[in-house]
Amino acid sequence: MLLRIVFLLAILILIDFYAYRGMRKLFSHRHLDFFRKFVLKTYWLVDIGFLVFAVAWAWYVRGNGLEDYVKYRQFYVIMGAFMLLFIPKASFFLFVVLYDLKILALRLSQRIFTSYPKINIPLGRLRYSLIVPLLGLIFAAYMFSVTLYGLSFGRYNFEVEEVEVWFDDLPESFDGYRLVQFSDAHLGSFSREEAVAAGLGVIAGLQPDLVVFTGDMVNNEAREAEKFIPVFQQLKTIDGMFSVLGNHDMGDYRRWGTIDEKDSNIGRLVEVQTEMGFRMLLNEHVFVVRGNDSIMIAGIENWGLPPFAQYGDLEKALGENASFPFKILLSHDPSHWREQVIPDTDVNLTLSGHTHGMQFGISNRLINWSPVQYKYTEWSGLYHEGNQKLYVNRGFGYLSFPGRVGMPPEITLIVLRKSEVGSPKPEV
Repeated sequence: MLLRIVFLLAILILIDFYAYRGMRKLFSHRHLDFFRKFVLKTYWLVDIGFLVFAVAWAWYVRGNGLEDYVKYRQFYVIMGAFMLLFIPKASFFLFVVLYDLKILALRLSQRIFTSYPKINIPLGRLRYSLIVPLLGLIFAAYMFSVTLYGLSFGRYNFEVEEVEVWFDDLPESFDGYRLVQFSDAHLGSFSREEAVAAGLGVIAGLQPDLVVFTGDMVNNEAREAEKFIPVFQQLKTIDGMFSVLGNHDMGDYRRWGTIDEKDSNIGRLVEVQTEMGFRMLLNEHVFVVRGNDSIMIAGIENWGLPPFAQYGDLEKALGENASFPFKILLSHDPSHWREQVIPDTDVNLTLSGHTHGMQFGISNRLINWSPVQYKYTEWSGLYHEGNQKLYVNRGFGYLSFPGRVGMPPEITLIVLRKSEVGSPKPEV
């Protein structure tokens, strides 16, 4: 753990100094001497100001006497300020590094291939030709504005993703069934009920037949969700609402006085969600009936690859009805799908969350990218393996970083469709 922290600090320092080096060269022209002095002094003053602010804010939060879960949320302010500085610097850093690599390649070519045209422009002048660092500075300014938007408004900009999912064995009565999924509410991160109410209003406007929540209602403690009970009670559906526990719901990231205290917190969270209108599925299943047909909705407690705990029991959740024709599984962590669901069951559709899309990336019709994809193979959207499908929701709330940059909070409308046997299936 200590080695990781040292490595991370080394990377941050490298980026900071290399970006500073780029700024110094960008303003190196003699006609920009006044601006250079101002910019370079401001560069370090901002860093020093952040460090002073972080220490002062942490000191204030630790001694303000508020409840632990409120303090937890207040510490997010430091992360938000840090990312507001780091993301633009890292963006500028990339431009400077890429250009330096280009110059290095040219110099190596001169040494290796003697017939290569000699570059007579001084290396320093060529390396810091204004155009590339200037483009980097413009891009850094853009990333600053995008990050600021994500901190101010983007975290509340709930986006509806509508997807039709086709199955050969879907019962006829459920063709066109409207299922809304949302995940990772992290209610302790919200200071105001209005923001949550706005998101739930979007869900209500979709007129769902069924609503499912795929884990992480809170950051650590059940009481984070208590003030939101009346807001959730406004949600109305035809066939009810179901939920499961995520890794944060289990209370593993907080120190408890006793094991009983931790268990009591989980019990209270189940009670709170029941008051909200959810039926919590704790390694169990229920049936939703429509006409003469029915589908199974199963749910497990959190199951993830290490370092995440494996509380879920898939065999218990399916029980004696494991061979039921059409099954939907609620499982918080998408890694569970490949590890157990695919090899051990024939579950038709698994619904997960957990990744948040890292709250950073690009999400549109052309590009779907986030750094989190290098950890999770399935991290956002619809996936399929044979006849089994998985949908991963990007999350409703936020954690640690109090914003969303290019990765808006998601509410998913899944429309179940029955495909005719032998007919071509629409692309998924």
